[in-house]
Amino acid sequence: MTDQHKNTPISTFDEICNLTIETMRRMDLEPLMQLQKQAVRELDRAKLTKGCIDLALSLKKQDQDRAAGCFNDNQQSFLD
Repeated sequence: MTDQHKNTPISTFDEICNLTIETMRRMDLEPLMQLQKQAVRELDRAKLTKGCIDLALSLKKQDQDRAAGCFNDNQQSFLD
């Protein structure tokens, strides 16, 4: 590591990642593999959750656009 890198502050996130990696390197292989499987399951669940949120947002925007369109149509009718 160069002197420049020693003086560069790292983020808290980077520090936590480094500590986590170093801790896990000392673990036995079997528990580490179980953690990996758990992480994959949790990531899959997070992707499903994100998909549900994205769909809900999309539907909500459609509802708002539809409501705005009805409002504009009604405004024009009153002016006629």
